[in-house]
Amino acid sequence: MSSRIGGWLARLSDPDGVNLHWPCAPFTASETALLDELVNAAGNHNVRPAMASNLATLLGTAPETFLAGEAPWRSSQGEKLLASANEHRMVDVGRAVLLAGMAGEILAEASERGLPVAMIKGADFAENAYGGLNARTFSDIDLLVRPDAEDDLGDILRTSGFRLHEPKKRLVANSERQWTRPDNFGGRTVVDVHTDMVHAPELRVRQTLTYDLYADPGHGGISSASRLVLAALHGATSHLFGRLQYVVDGLMIVRMGVDPTELRERAARSGAILPVATLLRLTGELYGCEAGMALLEALQPVRRSGLERRLITPAMVVSAKDRDRLRWRPQRYLYRRLLQSA
Repeated sequence: MSSRIGGWLARLSDPDGVNLHWPCAPFTASETALLDELVNAAGNHNVRPAMASNLATLLGTAPETFLAGEAPWRSSQGEKLLASANEHRMVDVGRAVLLAGMAGEILAEASERGLPVAMIKGADFAENAYGGLNARTFSDIDLLVRPDAEDDLGDILRTSGFRLHEPKKRLVANSERQWTRPDNFGGRTVVDVHTDMVHAPELRVRQTLTYDLYADPGHGGISSASRLVLAALHGATSHLFGRLQYVVDGLMIVRMGVDPTELRERAARSGAILPVATLLRLTGELYGCEAGMALLEALQPVRRSGLERRLITPAMVVSAKDRDRLRWRPQRYLYRRLLQSA
């Protein structure tokens, strides 16, 4: 993926509209091959709903800002690209609706049994931060459960036809277990059950987010602040900010309104000051989010911030799925080492 694709991903991936903070030159006729790459790259970064919506806006109001060339070429290429983006988007939405319905059934059974289980990421972010299932891509169901209720939740999943997959030996100590069930389309439905959103034991020495810290009323319950801590820890500890979606999650949660005092308290409780700072900084640098930068200021002082901003850069995030992504590996894993000492 070229830097041109990454730039346009940043410009088109804001669910609230075209990202004017990120300027991009229009594609020319000599770059036609890049247009197909754009749709695929948006899928790899899980930002296809926003890309399709913003692309339609640009093509309808100012097509010359996206495609520079003769009007017939602009028209044919724009129609082809938008049709492809919308076709993929409809598949994404259909999957989201099915998964959200299935998650609702599981949670209803868990609630009836009084189990401490919360739906996280996926459908929860879509419905509460993005404004609907049509606005955020997700491909599985994520549940956060208190450890003493994991077996009871497993009984519900097993009764619903899911099968537990034993982790590889090196992952036994991780705090995530995967359950799957064949679907009606030749694939499988995945439920990831988490007892801590920080999976690797070497990172849980410093960072942690359990059901009690995230959802228990005694610790503040589920709020925009707890969702922001979750988004930051997920993006940092599980994926080293390897998709634009992780930054967009933070962006949309910030727009919900986040209490800065609560955020600092909950981030400190989870050892997540540095991951939250990274996420907030990226919302500002990639999307010009003033509210995110204000929260970042309220989070100060942040240890190691001078180093982390050199490791997790906007260029690294938008290029994290391209063919040359391995060039970013050293600084991404230096960031992981930084998390272990934060």
